[in-house]
Amino acid sequence: MAMTDEQKQSLKNIPKRVCHICKSKRFYTNPMERCFECEKSFCFDHINAGMMKKGMSENERVRDICDECVSKFGYKSI
Repeated sequence: MAMTDEQKQSLKNIPKRVCHICKSKRFYTNPMERCFECEKSFCFDHINAGMMKKGMSENERVRDICDECVSKFGYKSI
């Protein structure tokens, strides 16, 4: 079953994620991740992965945090 032109156009109108710092677009060679605190999108060059802060339980997942939120909320690398 082929897609209609309306369906193709509606898929083209979906905005692509863009890195908040370098403005690069999400692509299969450039994945994006959202900051846990501010929920802005960042490419993997501009986000800190595997961060924890005081008060998190031992079984809680590590978080991806941007540089601004690391200092703002007191995150530390594990």
